[in-house]
Amino acid sequence: MSKNRSNPILLSYCPHGLNENIYYPIEKDDEVKELNDLKTHLFGENKIDFTIFFNSRNIRRKQIPDTMFAFKIFLDTLPKEKANKCAMILHTEIVSDHGTNLEIVRKMLFSDYPNAILFSTNKLDNKQLNQLYNIADVQILLTSNEGWGLSLTEAMLAGTPIIANVTGGMQDQMRFEDNYGEWFTPTPELPSNHTGAFKNHGVWAFPVFPSNRSLQGSPKTPYIWDDRCNAEDAALRISEVYDLDKETRDFLGKQGRYWALNEAGFTSAIMGERVILAIDQLFNTWIPREKYELINVNDVKEDIINHKLVY
Repeated sequence: MSKNRSNPILLSYCPHGLNENIYYPIEKDDEVKELNDLKTHLFGENKIDFTIFFNSRNIRRKQIPDTMFAFKIFLDTLPKEKANKCAMILHTEIVSDHGTNLEIVRKMLFSDYPNAILFSTNKLDNKQLNQLYNIADVQILLTSNEGWGLSLTEAMLAGTPIIANVTGGMQDQMRFEDNYGEWFTPTPELPSNHTGAFKNHGVWAFPVFPSNRSLQGSPKTPYIWDDRCNAEDAALRISEVYDLDKETRDFLGKQGRYWALNEAGFTSAIMGERVILAIDQLFNTWIPREKYELINVNDVKEDIINHKLVY
């Protein structure tokens, strides 16, 4: 006796959600004062007009050197007096065996801009992290393969625009539109938009499409697309955000927050509701296993990939 318990498969989309009362745009007078005090602490007497924020681990797939290189390319396009008013804050480990020595990368790339890179290495509470998202004019994440990219969600809820590589779950947060104007849903025929099949996206997002793709993997994850974007392409997206005035950047960021709170439902409350619904569906359709099962070991089936490897 043998049963195929995988048909039909119950699938539910339950994206990450966060508390929108923890990550939010800072607008109250007392909180704005604290924010300005933090800026003074971070930048000292340097007048900074444009800030990029990176928040993630120092591991190879996060592509931090490429991110820093993109910032350097961007700075080189500006007059020196304007470049000196730009900064990138990296909330990560400076040195990691899983990544690299970012201090050496800083010295190599930014000899002409000694104040351009600031490292944040202390553990931060939610309030402090929200302050950094609010200080930033844009959040950047160029990871080559990423399940979700939670720092992008945090930034969106804080009302900050995002620059991100189009891969994995990060593309879900950019609201790419299909041919019908709907939020792009992956299919077996088109499992990812990393090929650039759809170009329209949410106004808060500045996507960087990968220039090359490689199949990587591990025993537990036999294959996964590793999407690499060019630092030069990322630098162009940084320039696009820089060329906007602050009021426009704030507007675009708040559009991202509105979408995250509504259609996307990237909140902890909605995530909980989705998980409960999925579990209820599972229990309502669950068929108990038989006490035993006889398997014909001579009946060997080939592994089947349930989606196309689009390239």
